[in-house]
Amino acid sequence: MYLFILIAKYTRNRPTLQRVRKDISKDGWKANHPSPKDIVAKWQPPERKTVESDPKILKNIRKQKWSGLTIKDFGGTKGEGVVATKPFLKGSILCDYHGRIITAADGEESQKTVDDQKCYLFFFKNICIDAKTFPYECHPDKETLGRKLNHSKKHANVKPVHCKMQFPDGNKDIILFKAIKNISIDQEMKFNYGVNRKSYGGEGLDLEWLEE
Repeated sequence: MYLFILIAKYTRNRPTLQRVRKDISKDGWKANHPSPKDIVAKWQPPERKTVESDPKILKNIRKQKWSGLTIKDFGGTKGEGVVATKPFLKGSILCDYHGRIITAADGEESQKTVDDQKCYLFFFKNICIDAKTFPYECHPDKETLGRKLNHSKKHANVKPVHCKMQFPDGNKDIILFKAIKNISIDQEMKFNYGVNRKSYGGEGLDLEWLEE
């Protein structure tokens, strides 16, 4: 039973042996418990229902404190992106696309007034997450990570997942980024924006990075 209780603590990503040893000691177990190696080996990516009510992920969204990630400036025309500072297994939850939730219609209208193709608007069905305003009003001292993930059509290693996160004040539409491959330290995280050179009203024909 303790095996499943302990595994349930690690919803976002697979724990390290050091972390498991620390948690076993903290729980007061000195004998008759599964080995840390077994705990790590049996870890499985969480199901969506588990993610939507997980208190640690909810806290990470509220506080915008996602461990294992950092923003890196690649210089040149590429600019900034997000890289891993620790390994993540396929299925791990990395971070969210944080911003103001508006209607898709309002997002499309807002998009018309933005000159930069990277306009930080994430559309999903009839909603839009507006992350173009920085600093964001609820986290004025932080650069949120999700808006800094770069595009890759051919080499994406994460994907966006829509969840109805169960906050104490009610459910909220949240876009989480989930690893679709194992991610190593210093590797950049990218997802497919779902656009091409014909997007942006034909103004993206010279944007070669859209096809990478």
